[in-house]
Amino acid sequence: MLVHLEVPTKITLFGEHAVVYSIPAIATTIPIRISIIGNKTQEGTIQIKLKQGLKSPIHSVEMKRDGTIIDLYPDYSYIKRLFNYVLTSLNICEEKFEIGDRNYGYHITIDSPLPVGIGLGTSAAISVGIVTLCVLLNNYIKDVEDHRREIAKTAWNVEKVVQGSASPMDTFTIALGGLRYIEPTLPEAYPINIDYRLPILVGYTDKRGTTAELIQRVRNLKAKNERIFKNILNIIKEIVEEAKNALINQDLESLGMLMNINHGILKALNVVNIEHDSIAHTLKNAGALGVKTSGAGNGGAFVALAPSDEHLERLAVIAEALGAKIVSKSICYEGIKVVNIVR
Repeated sequence: MLVHLEVPTKITLFGEHAVVYSIPAIATTIPIRISIIGNKTQEGTIQIKLKQGLKSPIHSVEMKRDGTIIDLYPDYSYIKRLFNYVLTSLNICEEKFEIGDRNYGYHITIDSPLPVGIGLGTSAAISVGIVTLCVLLNNYIKDVEDHRREIAKTAWNVEKVVQGSASPMDTFTIALGGLRYIEPTLPEAYPINIDYRLPILVGYTDKRGTTAELIQRVRNLKAKNERIFKNILNIIKEIVEEAKNALINQDLESLGMLMNINHGILKALNVVNIEHDSIAHTLKNAGALGVKTSGAGNGGAFVALAPSDEHLERLAVIAEALGAKIVSKSICYEGIKVVNIVR
C-alpha cells in the first residue's frame, strides 16, 4: 500500500511562547503544503528521501586544486534533528496504537518548499504527517476525518519528546486546519469563523537558534522574576481574547494594534532580533496595520496585516527588498488531507 498525504504549514497570529505556559493562542494554516509519500517494506529499515527545502545543507567540502571533489560533509546536526521527528513519530505511533512490526520498515519521501525551524510549523507538519502515514499504512484507520484530534495529540507527544517542551498549538492547527483559537489546557483548537478574506503577509528570514533553545531563553527570564512574568502572561491572554473578537468583528485596525503590542512583548522577552524589528518598523511605515515576529523568534517567521489586498502586494515587495522570503498572502482552511491511497 502506498499513501500520499498533503500537510499544511501554519503561522501563529497571537500568543507564541505564552501558549507553552497554558495561555490561549491564535494560529492558522497557510496554503504552503508538505507532501509526504510512504509505504511499508519487508527490509526492516527506514529510508527517508528529502526534497526541496528539506535537503541537507553542506557543512564543508574537500576538493583538489583542479576542482575535483574529494568529499562532502553535510550538516549532521540538521539531519539528526530532522530525522528525529520522523523516527520519534513512527515509534510513538506504533507504541501508542500497538501497531506495526519492527521486522518491517518504511520508505518515506518528504517534499517541502520550506526548511525546518523557521516558525511556520514545518516540524509539526512532518510529525502530523508521519503519524497519519503510520496509522494508515498499518490499517489502524481507513481515513483521517474522524481521527484528526487523535492524530494531533499523538503528534504533540512527538513534539514534546523531541523538543523537551511544546504546546499543542502547531499539531492541532495543522491536523484540523483553518483559523484556530488554541486552548492548551484541554487541549483543543476551536475554529474562529470569519466570512471575509484576511489580508495577511507571511514571510521569514534566517533564524538563529532552535525552538527548544528559545523556549529555554524565555524560561530563564521567567526564573528571574516570576511575578512580572505572570503579569506578562496575563497581558498576552488579554491580547489573544481581544484579537479573537477583532477577527470575528472584522476590526482590522484593532487587530493590527494588537499585533504590534504582541510584537513589543516578544521583543521584551528577548526573542526578536534586529532584522525582524527593522522589517516591522519599515512595513508599518509603509502602511501595515500590524507586524509581528511569529513563532519561537530570533529570526524566522513574521506576519504583517495589510488594510487591503492592494497594500498587501506593496508590503510584499518591500519585505522582499529587505531580504525576507515571502511564502503566503492568505490563510487556508484545510488541514492534513489524503491525496491518494494505492492498495
